[in-house]
Amino acid sequence: MAALRPVSKPLRSLAQPISCHRHRRTLSSSSPLPKLSWLDLRGTGLSAAERLAIEEVLLRHDPLQRCWGIVGIHEPTSNRYLNFPLPPYSTGVGGEGGARDWNAQRKLAQRREADVYGHENTGANRSCAIILGIGGKPEKLINLPAAQQDGVLVLKRFSGGGTVVVDHDSLWTTFIGRNKVMKEVKPFPREIMQWSADVIFAPAFEKWNEQIVSSDETFGAATRKLLVAPKKRGRQTLVFQGKSCGFSGGFGESLVLPPELSLNESNTELQNCPRPKFQLRENDYVLGERKMGGNAQSIVKDGWLHHTSFLWDYDAHNMQYLTLPDKRPDYRGDRPHDEFLVKLKDHYDGRSTKHEFFGHVKSSASESFELEEVTTGEVLGLMNEKFGGLQGWFDGKCRTKPMRV
Repeated sequence: MAALRPVSKPLRSLAQPISCHRHRRTLSSSSPLPKLSWLDLRGTGLSAAERLAIEEVLLRHDPLQRCWGIVGIHEPTSNRYLNFPLPPYSTGVGGEGGARDWNAQRKLAQRREADVYGHENTGANRSCAIILGIGGKPEKLINLPAAQQDGVLVLKRFSGGGTVVVDHDSLWTTFIGRNKVMKEVKPFPREIMQWSADVIFAPAFEKWNEQIVSSDETFGAATRKLLVAPKKRGRQTLVFQGKSCGFSGGFGESLVLPPELSLNESNTELQNCPRPKFQLRENDYVLGERKMGGNAQSIVKDGWLHHTSFLWDYDAHNMQYLTLPDKRPDYRGDRPHDEFLVKLKDHYDGRSTKHEFFGHVKSSASESFELEEVTTGEVLGLMNEKFGGLQGWFDGKCRTKPMRV
């Protein structure tokens, strides 16, 4: 994370998990709810670079100075609108990787008949992208030999924070706040994170867990009904917690649970199944002792942006591209990535989906904001008017850039 600014009064110790809900508002409040423009980018085919470029435009150049909530799942490397070369990069096109070099690379890519984006380099790993904070140093944060050998795309984003690997199972969330609207949130990284935990993510995970408890109870009732129901003809299967548990072998036989579990035991297991608890610990969102994603902030004169990539799943091979950072939270210690990170899939898959996570985030936001749906076309139209399109913004003042490492 970027260095924190001094604050007027001391913060509590960061060594222990922090309880949430200090900032949470309810619909019963007498004051009207502030408006939040809601942008769902799922299904748009936008890439990670395109997502980051859009975020920065909305933070810095929204003429209406709106608060935003943005969610989505994105292509790691395949751009829908942007045109820039992908690794492995050609040599001998001049410079040391500066603007002239990138322009030459892009023109070279445009001349390629097979694929203007350089996808003919079939040996490259296109399943993920590495994204560094604006102050991140690749030589310290990335396993450069592995990333170079596999031809992994490296991006430097406009926000601070650490380094993340994103892929098709990264769940992106972004919130943009305006100081004049959200006066209760001081524009400092720690206060922004605390607000996001209190108002958005802790309630969202509570709703997600409650949904699973409810579905478990429904399953238990349905199981009891099946086991005492009149016998039916035919071959049938009972599914328990997303797995096939047994089937009748002939006509008119009852559905059965696994022999080691009685009906009462199965119901007890459902009720007592541990629920992962969301916590804000130091600068991380965690389940227990494990981090569930990366987050960062960008703070400007009139507002701030907070974005997170939650780990629904990840390929352990791709985590080899990250080194053990010199600056890391105390609770991590020297644990490698596979012992420090947690996959949401391990707790929720089979009983929910990653898309339901976004629904719970939206539901939490609706308790503190009046949501206004915005389309991708509206946002792209704004970029066309101000910058001549997404490519014009990306080639110009956009701070998110590919890095040649």
